[in-house]
Formats: sequence, structure tokens, C-alpha cells
Amino acid sequence: MSSSTSSRYRESAAVTAPTKVHDQHSTSFAEEHALDAIAKEAELRLQNQREQNREARQLRHKELEKKARDDDGGDSTSTPVTPSTPMSSSRSRIMNIDGTNNNAMGATTNSLLLQKFLNGDTDLRSIEQRDLRRLLSELETKYKTSMIANSSMYNEKQALRYQVDTFKDILDEHYETLNQAKRQLKEKSKDFDLQKRTLTELQREHNQLKEILAHREKLIQESGMQLLIGDEVVRNNSEEKLSSVFPTGIVSQETLALLNSLGKGSIDEKLKRILNEKREQFEQIVKLKSELDEEKTRLRTLEKQIPKFNDTNQNVNSQTDSEQQKQLTKEITDLKNRLQRLEADNLSLQQENKRYDAQLKRHKQQTDDAERVEEDLKQERRRLQRE
Repeated sequence: MSSSTSSRYRESAAVTAPTKVHDQHSTSFAEEHALDAIAKEAELRLQNQREQNREARQLRHKELEKKARDDDGGDSTSTPVTPSTPMSSSRSRIMNIDGTNNNAMGATTNSLLLQKFLNGDTDLRSIEQRDLRRLLSELETKYKTSMIANSSMYNEKQALRYQVDTFKDILDEHYETLNQAKRQLKEKSKDFDLQKRTLTELQREHNQLKEILAHREKLIQESGMQLLIGDEVVRNNSEEKLSSVFPTGIVSQETLALLNSLGKGSIDEKLKRILNEKREQFEQIVKLKSELDEEKTRLRTLEKQIPKFNDTNQNVNSQTDSEQQKQLTKEITDLKNRLQRLEADNLSLQQENKRYDAQLKRHKQQTDDAERVEEDLKQERRRLQRE
């Protein structure tokens, strides 16, 4: 079958070889024909193998049944001889023993005859018919045993092939798991290197920030300034934890003493308190100025009225004139004293106002500086929180 198929394949190839370039359809047809022939040959081989396996199984079943019958017969023939057993049974056992001996001797002669036949030492025409029958039976027996052995070997081969396929699948799974583990290891190594570089950068920035803070504290100490930490606690987000750590400004010792003298509260509250006091003092100054202006106008009117009063009252009694004059002079002196006091109060209030203005300007400047430092610190804190 295989030789005819190969010959047909060679003939078809020989026919189509000259026209391979010119006709592509004929080439594809020849290839399909060759593939069909190979597939049919493979199917025939598989069918023959199945038929041989089926025959081998049947022979094996027959051999097993025969062996079971022989075992049952052997058990029946191996009964012990008792006095009640007749002589015919002992003769039959003796004949069976002789028969088995004869069979063993025949088997040895048959095996020798088969070996000579296979070696080519003997010819079939020189062998007797009885020996030919024995030789044929022995060949059939060997053929059956070979078929059975072939079937069992085929089954073992299929089982081993299945095990090999299973082991291949397991090996592929292990290779896939190993490759996945290698990929994960590579990714973890990259993440570790990235985290390591990030940690190194953060440590460097941390050292730089420590140096900056130490330099800042040194400059503050050298300049005689102090860090101002607000008493107000911010309740938004996570600033509540950090408001007691970060300072809100840098002020001088005098300003710090002044802010501490104003009581508890934030810087905004203390500045509002100072502004309120300044506003009250300013209102008081304005009020005193208005009173001073009124007294000045009154004094001027009185000074204008004195000569007129003297001219019109020259003929009045000297005693009453002297009393009125004394009263007027007393009022004038009182007004002058009061005017002097008001001027002194006004001057002191103006000086105090100037002093408060200077303090207010200084506080505003310090507040602006503190707000700028606070904004820088907040930005730095946000950056640290993000990191």
C-alpha cells in the first residue's frame, strides 16, 4: 500500500514538475492528491492496528478462559488417593502424567524443529505431517503470544504516551509559572529601584531642609529676633496637627513682649485690639480738639468784650467794678489754665498718636513679613505633605 502510494506520488510529482511554473492550479491539485493519499494510508495503518489489537484482546480472553479451565481441571486431578478410590482413577492419573511428559517432550522436539526450520536446516517436504501439525500449532501459539504481547505493549505505549503528554503539560505550566515569576521579579526590581531612588532624593532634601532650618534659627538668634507661634488652631484638614509646630512669624523681642501684654489670642485679634484702641484715642483727640477750639473762641469773645465793658462802665461803682473785674480775671485765668491743660493734653495725645502710628506701621510691616513667612512655610508644609 505504501509503495503504491509513494509510486503514485512520484508519478504525479514527475508529471507536474515540468508544468510547475506555468500552471499553479495543477501543482496545488497534485499536492492535495498526495496529502489525501498519505492521510488514507495513515487511516489504513490505524485501522489495521485497531484490528490487531482487537484480535489480540480476543486471543487473550480465550487464553485466560483456557487457563481458568486448566486450573479447574488441575484442581480436580490433584485430589488425593484414598482407599475407596478405584484403580481406574489411578491409571488415568498415571496416563495423564505420561501424557504431560509426552507433551513436554513433543514441545521440546517441536521447538528444536521450529528452530531448525527457521534456520533453514530442514525442508518442509522432509517433515512429517504430524510434525508439520505440531510446528503449525506452535507457530500459531507463538503468533498468539506475540499478538498478545504486541497488544499489551501497544497499551503500555499509549499509557506512557499519555503520561508523557501529561508531563509535558505540567512542564509547560511550570515554565509559564516560572516566566510569570520572572516577569513579576523584574517589575518588583524596577519598583524597588524607583523607590530606592525616591528615598535617596527624599533623604537628600530632608538633609537640605534641616540645614536650612538650622541656618534660619542661627540667623534669628544672631539678629535678636524670636519666632512667633500663634495660639489659634486651624480646624481645616490636617493643619490642626501642624499649627502648633510651624511658627507664624518672626518678630523682635519688644514686639513679642507687647503682643504678650495684650493677652491671649491670635495675631489678628491682637492687631484688631490695637487698632480699636487707636481709633478710640483718635476720637478722644478729635473731641478734645473741638473742645479746645470752643474754649479758644469763647476766650477771644471774652477778650473782645472786656474793653467794651470797661468803656461803658467807667461811671459804675468802683467796688462793683472791681468785683466784676476780679470775677472776669478769675474766669480768664481759669480759661487760660484750662486751655493750657487742653493744649498739654492735646500735645501728649498727638505724641501718643504718633507713637501709636509708628507702632502700627511697625506692626503692619511685621505682620506682612509674618504673613509672607507663613505663606512660605505653608507652601513648604504642603510640599512635605505631598512627599
